Formats: sequence, C-alpha cells, structure tokens
Amino acid sequence: MDLGAVKEAADQRQRAAERTREEAESGVRVARSAAITPDTFEQDLVVRSTQVAVILLLGSQRAEGCADMAAEFTRLAEAQDSSGEPVQWVFREVDVDSTPEIAQALQVQAVPTVLALAGGRPLTNFEGVQPPEQIAQFVAAVVRAVDGRLPGLPEEEGAGEDAGAAGVDGADSDAGDGDGADPRFDEAASLLDEEDFTGATAVYDRIIADTAAEPETVSEARAARVTAVLLERSASGASDDIDDLLLAGAREEAFDTLIERIRTSEGKDRDAARSRLLEIFSMYDTADPAVIAARTRMASALF
Repeated sequence: MDLGAVKEAADQRQRAAERTREEAESGVRVARSAAITPDTFEQDLVVRSTQVAVILLLGSQRAEGCADMAAEFTRLAEAQDSSGEPVQWVFREVDVDSTPEIAQALQVQAVPTVLALAGGRPLTNFEGVQPPEQIAQFVAAVVRAVDGRLPGLPEEEGAGEDAGAAGVDGADSDAGDGDGADPRFDEAASLLDEEDFTGATAVYDRIIADTAAEPETVSEARAARVTAVLLERSASGASDDIDDLLLAGAREEAFDTLIERIRTSEGKDRDAARSRLLEIFSMYDTADPAVIAARTRMASALF
C-alpha cells in the first residue's frame, strides 16, 4: 500500500467533512440548480448526493433539446421551496464540451444523459430528450426512492444531526448477534451455526425488506448480512484478498486498496477495480459514513 496515497485519501475525507460542516454553520442556501465543474465535482455532486438526491444532466449546447430539459429540471428543483416540505433533490448540469473529463469519469456515451445519484452512487438514468411530463415522472420516482433515506441539506433545520446514524460497523459486526427483540436474528444465528450461509442471508434480507422494522434493526441486519455473505464466499473458496480484508474488519483498507488500483491502473484492470468497489458499496447502507467517504475518494481517483 502506498502510504502517500493513504495520506492523500485521509486528507480528502477531512476536506470534504470540513466543507460540509462549513456549509451547515454558514446557513447559506444550497443552490437548487447549478453547473458542475471539476473543482466542484467532489463536493457538489458526490458529497451533495449523500445529503439529498442529485439529478445530473450531461448535455451540450450543440445537442437539440438539452437547454429545454435543463430549464424544466431547474423549474422543478426551484419549485420545492414553495412546497413547504424539505428539499429532497437538487439539479446539477455538466457541459460535456467544456468539461469532457466529467463525462469520461461517469462513463457517459451519449448526450443528453440524465443520472440520478443518492448516497454517492448512481440510482437510475436515462438517455435522450424527454418531454416535461416524463421529466416530472422521473423526478417523482427519484424522490420516492430516496424518501427518508438521506439526512437533507445542511441548511435545513436539524439536517445532518443524524447523518450516518444509519451507518453500520461493517464486516467486523457479529452476524446473528441480535438484541433479542427480533426472533429472526436467532433464526439466522442458528443457520450460521449450521453453515447455512444462504439461508441466513435470506433471513437478513427479510428483515431489511420489512417496512415495519425499526431502523436500528434494519441496520443490524445489513451489517450481519455482509458477514454472512463473506463467510459463504470464504467457505466456498471463492473469496479474494478484498473479501479477506472485509471479513477481518479492515474495511477502509479494502476500500483504499481498490481505490489505489483505480488510481494506478488502466483499461480493463481499472474497470475491474471500479466494478469491484461498486459491488462492495452495494453491500452496505448508503448512509454509512465509511462508504460515503470511500465514494468521495473513488470519485477523486477517477480523475
């Protein structure tokens, strides 16, 4: 591991956290609509998407319909202020002609392309020009998908106070070590004792999907599920060095190992490291602070 790269990653995490705190303390209104540049990419796209959903339009002045779509997204984003409800999404725009590196980092092949991001990762997308009614439906779907899952903008009263509260401790959590409130944890623990990792994972999936479950119970189930999946890979001989790090509780080391591979490799090797990291992120809660920080570092590595 390159210690210089580790220090740089730590510095990036600290800078992002400091900027978020500064935003919260300043009370300055976060723009509902704004252009993204390489300088603002990390804070106003990646970090911002850990607060609220971000809908990003990658377009060009040369492409017909991009300006109209941007205007409609802007109108809908600004209209949230008159709804009386907390802001749930913001609109960001990239001109692929002036900032092609952002389109390359996001692997966008066509314009216009619209991406929705939440928790630092892509949520959904579409390509091509769409009429206002389709745009409104897309926004509504994004809002439904993130409802209650993100802490809100720093300017909102109380926003950020519980940010990361839904995070989990990762693979070093004790799978099946429930607090006794939900008997399904005992069922999963029994299955783990029998090395029925698939069965235990299915139990945790049921808890996670249970809309009546308490947030703390869901978070505990997510953490336990990660461990069950990793144990199954290890038992089958399918685990790799990254799985071994995760299972040992060295989650940040696993993240940084893959981020360094992204930073120093090219072509298929770089794509493989990126895909592996996204696969790991998908195993954890999107509000997990360690995952949010790692997504920010990954975005920087892609540049």
